[in-house]
Amino acid sequence: MTELDTPTPVEAAGVSRTVTAARSTGPGARALRLLRSPTGSRYVLLVGVLLLAGAFAGQIVHNQFFGISWAKKQEDCSIEAARRYPGDALAGGLWQMRCAQPAARRMTAVSLSGSAAVLLVSAGGLWVLPRRALRRAGPLKPAPEGTQEWADQTVDDLGLRTRPRIVEAADGWEQPFTAGPPGAPVVVLPAGVDSLDRETARAIIRHEFAHVAAGDVRLVWLARSTLVATVLVLAVPVLSFAAEMRRKGIDVGDALVQPMWGGYAGRSLLLLAAVFAVSQMVLRSREHEADILSVSGRSRAGLTAMLAGADRTRRIRGAYQGWWRAPDGPRCVLANHPSPARRMEVLRAPHPHLRAAWPDAAVTGLLGALALAPVSRLAATALPGTPLAPYVTLAPALVVGVLMAAVWGTQVWQDAMRDPGTFPLSARSLAALGAGTALGILGRFEDIASPPAWNAVAIVPAAVCVAAALSTVLARAYASVVRPSRHRSRSRNLFVVALAVTAALFVGALRTAQELALYTTMLPHVSWAWLTLPGIHSPHSSSDAVVVGFLALLALGWGLRSASASRAGTGSATETTWRLALPSAVALAAVAGTLAARWVSRHDQAQAGFVSTLQYDRMAAAAAGLVCLLALCSVRGRAGLWPGLWAAPLTTVLTTGVLWTVRMQSLTSDQAIVHVGYFADPLAQLAVLGGLVMIPLALLPARDPAPAARFLVPCLGAFGAALLTAALVRTDIIVLRL
Repeated sequence: MTELDTPTPVEAAGVSRTVTAARSTGPGARALRLLRSPTGSRYVLLVGVLLLAGAFAGQIVHNQFFGISWAKKQEDCSIEAARRYPGDALAGGLWQMRCAQPAARRMTAVSLSGSAAVLLVSAGGLWVLPRRALRRAGPLKPAPEGTQEWADQTVDDLGLRTRPRIVEAADGWEQPFTAGPPGAPVVVLPAGVDSLDRETARAIIRHEFAHVAAGDVRLVWLARSTLVATVLVLAVPVLSFAAEMRRKGIDVGDALVQPMWGGYAGRSLLLLAAVFAVSQMVLRSREHEADILSVSGRSRAGLTAMLAGADRTRRIRGAYQGWWRAPDGPRCVLANHPSPARRMEVLRAPHPHLRAAWPDAAVTGLLGALALAPVSRLAATALPGTPLAPYVTLAPALVVGVLMAAVWGTQVWQDAMRDPGTFPLSARSLAALGAGTALGILGRFEDIASPPAWNAVAIVPAAVCVAAALSTVLARAYASVVRPSRHRSRSRNLFVVALAVTAALFVGALRTAQELALYTTMLPHVSWAWLTLPGIHSPHSSSDAVVVGFLALLALGWGLRSASASRAGTGSATETTWRLALPSAVALAAVAGTLAARWVSRHDQAQAGFVSTLQYDRMAAAAAGLVCLLALCSVRGRAGLWPGLWAAPLTTVLTTGVLWTVRMQSLTSDQAIVHVGYFADPLAQLAVLGGLVMIPLALLPARDPAPAARFLVPCLGAFGAALLTAALVRTDIIVLRL
């Protein structure tokens, strides 16, 4: 018996019943349970890639048939906007957008028809593939009486409402599988299953019934049909173009040798690779989840014995079939099932569960980056003229950020809960997330014949990795204060907290990165002041400050709960006190160092003018928070990130408060301070500066501070803050002069 042996085996396995739920639930609850499963998250990724592939093909078809009329409409609207609003670029741009909306909506409708087409073709696999598999395994015959008794007992063990029909395949069929319509699944067992060892036969039956309990019987056939559906839909633009060229008497080969079709071919191959990779991930992870669920509450001996025998047979056959069919040969990439050795490796773990691997991170980054441009175009088409018009620029970051948080970020949080002793985000996963995001930006669907924006390739992936690292730190913090015994009963609460925190991080990172990429393109002469544009000069610094404050309060609250739990347990009272006292001392020391440097330089700043003085005040407050974070991580490694998430904003707020008090006492009649902006801007700037160092800090090994460090680190914080503030005062590179 293991920790998996609980009264709720489905929850213990990390999967959910989507067909045979113990209680009736609505579509929203079913979708929530699906996303809490690693396989369910990969299903969502797969559907997202399919939608993008269909939209891409639809966009090319639109350009073939309506491209000239769309371009003419855009030109006419541009000329008319210039005539109506001479000299007013903003009003003219808004009018031009409204004028061209009919053409833009037509393009969106054609693109979405491509998405609908690929889903319809994939859904056809739900009807064709199961019937084909049942026909190939036939003629089918009823299972022996003993096998049916084992099946009835398994139904009771797993709490299934639907009783699957058990049949035996014809002689020569070796692979068990489950098919059939919803509510009437059919489990096909190999011929002669009753002659197998009792434990082995029961392990096969429980594994297939676990698929029914997980509700993935129908979805597996969808996953197997996606590659063919994607190929068919992506071929439509090429075929329609070839037909048009033949009608006009133009050589098709010469017409296809164009940069645009080269870009289309490259992006099509990228999408096909993504569809194949995610579909394989879905098919393999569902087998692992069925294994885990089938041994929940019982011995693993039968299943591991069966897998060991399958592994021996596989290796013996591979020795006679050459390098291509070898167990670790190239053909293993095409396998729909994980190898028996890999399945045994998962089952032998003390607490078996599926972790979010680096391919999940890579595909998540790729899907998110590819979706940015289509979502932006859709928002520009649908939102103007509605109450949501002010959020046109936010919509891409919001949609993509929530998607990335739901399909990958929440899985990282579940990994942290299941294994609190390890850091759930490896360097490989972080690199894969960044590489996938960069590849998605390079393979964007807009202007496929033009060169990519290299500044976006450099900025957006780094921002996404920063959000992922911060999310992982908070996941570790949450895992340390929630008792494992309460985790399974509160899995829905975990999902909601993980989604809210991770979505806030991803949305903020994407919005900031997109704006910074735009600033570096439009304002190349600004140099280092770029870093202040999404910070102290950001138009949405108030909302950024709210997010920073929200995350800081979460980190502080979880820190207080962890300290209380340590006092109640076996933790040393002195050690527990230092968990909160050391960050507080470093924060106060950094505040003191910054204020001292500002006081020394007060006469020099008076000559720079009041506006420049306020800029330096806000930058100095943000720099104080950055130094506090660096000082904590210098002695604790990445373990210093958790206290740093609340100590750094605290440092910034305290510094800002003191400077605000000083400025308010010296205001003249012609000077004014926007109080909300004065306090919010430094926190927004702290988020930007902290992002610059977050990835290196997250990769540091965690360690406990030495006793002497408790007294030296506050001194280091004070000295570092004073030094950085003095350096900022003596340079004007951060002063924005447009």
